[in-house]
Amino acid sequence: MKIAVACLGLGVAPHAAQCESFMCYTVEKGIIRDCRNLPNMGITSEEAVALIKSVGFDVVISGGIDMDTANELCRMGVEVVAGVEGGAREVVEAYVGQTLMGAVELCRAYEEEHDPEDQDVEDAFEKMVLSMGL
Repeated sequence: MKIAVACLGLGVAPHAAQCESFMCYTVEKGIIRDCRNLPNMGITSEEAVALIKSVGFDVVISGGIDMDTANELCRMGVEVVAGVEGGAREVVEAYVGQTLMGAVELCRAYEEEHDPEDQDVEDAFEKMVLSMGL
């Protein structure tokens, strides 16, 4: 698994668009095997999305991220975790150990928001209300 953490120095950046770099971790069987720093060279959000996908990241972690970028990453199969504070390595260790507190997994929110089954339930409920004359 490859995890990118948007960073200011060695800590998680408050917002991905304002990060100085991405700390890039490779995790195998729950153990961090590699860590590299990928400087943010002032690329646009669209370029960052393409870069993240081309490098093969599975997860992006940040303090904050705009929803358009998060949704695009989610559509491409990259998990987006926001609302995170702390040191990059500690955050990755907590994520891998499933003990990361205060984080929001935005892809799950995106999937829930766009779940076709929910629309089916809403449609059925609306038909029922109409048939009852309410």
